[in-house]
Amino acid sequence: MSNAVVPVSDIQAMAVAVAKSGLFGMKSPEQAMALMLIAQAEGMHPAIAARDYHVIQGRPALKADAMLARFQAAGGKVEWLRYDDKEVTGKFSHAQGGTATITWTIEQARSAGLASKDVWRQYPRQMLRSRVISEGVKTIYPGVA
Repeated sequence: MSNAVVPVSDIQAMAVAVAKSGLFGMKSPEQAMALMLIAQAEGMHPAIAARDYHVIQGRPALKADAMLARFQAAGGKVEWLRYDDKEVTGKFSHAQGGTATITWTIEQARSAGLASKDVWRQYPRQMLRSRVISEGVKTIYPGVA
């Protein structure tokens, strides 16, 4: 957490650099700026937005790895029960949220219209893992997400 407020002019300059770099999937300085302002409002340095968020269909979404890191930092645990290209299953637990076992299969991804996307064809296990993390963390400890 950062207590220092970054001036808007500095955030604008960072947003332009992030968008031009193409490294973080933000297509415009306006997208980057919006995410950076959200990060600052949450007490984080604005540059953390580039690392921790995606823009999916025009909306900010916390990346699965960032979500899992926040969950674990808050005392959450995950045990991977199955982890392959056809199915990923994780058992999520937190003292305040209980326990849930979450499974995503490639068949579920097909039914949801996800599996035909390039990234799903190239990295099915990683994409299933991301879905499991997102659902698991939001189920057990939604304040993190």
